[in-house]
Amino acid sequence: MLIERGALRVGFATLETMEGGPPGADITYLLPEAQSAIGFAIPLDKELIRPYLRKELPNARADHEKDNIEVNIRAWRIAKDVRDFLRAEGHKAMSVIPNNKYREDVPGWQASLPPEISLRYLAVRSGVASFGWSGNVGIKDIGTPIILGGIVTSVKLEPTDPIPPEESFCVKCKLCTRVCGFQMFSDKEETVVILGGYTFTYAKRINKSRCLLVCGGSTGLHKSGQFSTWSPGRYDYPEDDYEVNRLMTLALTSQKKRPKIRDHSKGYVPASYGGTGTVQLTCGNCNIICWGDRVETAKNYKLLKNSGCVIQKENGELLVFPSEKAREEFEKMDPKHKRLYYKDYKKKIRKRAEITQLMP
Repeated sequence: MLIERGALRVGFATLETMEGGPPGADITYLLPEAQSAIGFAIPLDKELIRPYLRKELPNARADHEKDNIEVNIRAWRIAKDVRDFLRAEGHKAMSVIPNNKYREDVPGWQASLPPEISLRYLAVRSGVASFGWSGNVGIKDIGTPIILGGIVTSVKLEPTDPIPPEESFCVKCKLCTRVCGFQMFSDKEETVVILGGYTFTYAKRINKSRCLLVCGGSTGLHKSGQFSTWSPGRYDYPEDDYEVNRLMTLALTSQKKRPKIRDHSKGYVPASYGGTGTVQLTCGNCNIICWGDRVETAKNYKLLKNSGCVIQKENGELLVFPSEKAREEFEKMDPKHKRLYYKDYKKKIRKRAEITQLMP
């Protein structure tokens, strides 16, 4: 059923094969009677990814955003079809929302972003995909531009095995670490997850708020200054968690006052936003950079690195310039408009440090 609807791979997990994992591996969270879970993956359109990485105007951002939204919706609809089929057969079943749905009963969930059920854990344990260094999951010769889906059910299903390490798509080139503007994950330290007796590893998360700031669109300039995401934000790189927290309070407020990006895709409203607030895709680089082939992934990185930086006009239109020219154009902005994209958030931090040094 899933393969007929476009799934690349399908896998099955059980209470036993998901045992011992983090809270996101608990398949009973959505369905207390759950005995098994079904995972699957469907692809994003690679034909739209390279124009997005190159920052081709006027349509590349909107085209990829629309595809990303549509594939997520498709994964959700496919999962609901399987859920309804199982229910019609007399079984209990729940479909998993594929993105932007978190456990809001967990204190501080806005920062930690705990999924109701981790579709990544389900995918790697059931053999749908394997972990890349970034923590995104992928498939050999396809890479990480995939969207996951899942269903939990009271049916006892036969579990499938994880992908063997020698068949992993990831060659640890770690180019994924170079495309994150605020370096959300480590290029050295690992996180270890054990699921049903199998050990999985991926890069340690330094601070998820770094991802929220960049992938969420508040800022876009890479630490190197050479390129940006599709976000016109220009905040300086935060060196520690205190600076991240300070920047969060400033950047998210300023972002809400910016004009919406003016192109043919209008974004989406995540389920966790409670029906308010529109998100427009400006990053996702770590998810789309790796194509499961070292040469193709390197091409993608080169495209992004040479793609330039984004500036936003007051009417919402985006412009793209080489980094130095973008800096010049940014400085020409009306000061009131410029404040929506950059403020020296470290000023108070420096002043606080100076006062501390003067104290006896």
